[in-house]
Amino acid sequence: MSAYTGPNASLSDEEFIERYETYVLTEFTHEDHLRMAFAYARKGGAAAAVGGARRIQGLAERLGAPGKYHDTMTVAWARVVGHLAARSRASDFEEFLHDHPQLRNRDLMTAHYSRGLLFSPAARAQFIEPDLAPLP
Repeated sequence: MSAYTGPNASLSDEEFIERYETYVLTEFTHEDHLRMAFAYARKGGAAAAVGGARRIQGLAERLGAPGKYHDTMTVAWARVVGHLAARSRASDFEEFLHDHPQLRNRDLMTAHYSRGLLFSPAARAQFIEPDLAPLP
């Protein structure tokens, strides 16, 4: 599996989170979402990952794409990453991603949610528990 090489890969975790929290990142990839949740989870567990992840809404607004924010996707991914991070022996995000290559599958949540529920306006607006398989 390839390394984490996104536009923010050269930033230290501290610099990455600082730029994330101050909404100065100009690009934010799927792997950046994972890295952000991993960094928050390492500091405060799954709850911190969820809280930090919800800041994506502000970043989406700053980048001129407020309609891209999806609360169920945000929370579900943060819960999965937070759960895995809590059990991980990885020393950094690169190693964590190597140990959990399934996280690169952007469709991973369809194992937990039917497409009808996951892509509904209600799921976009607020977190909804899955209808196919529970989240950690």
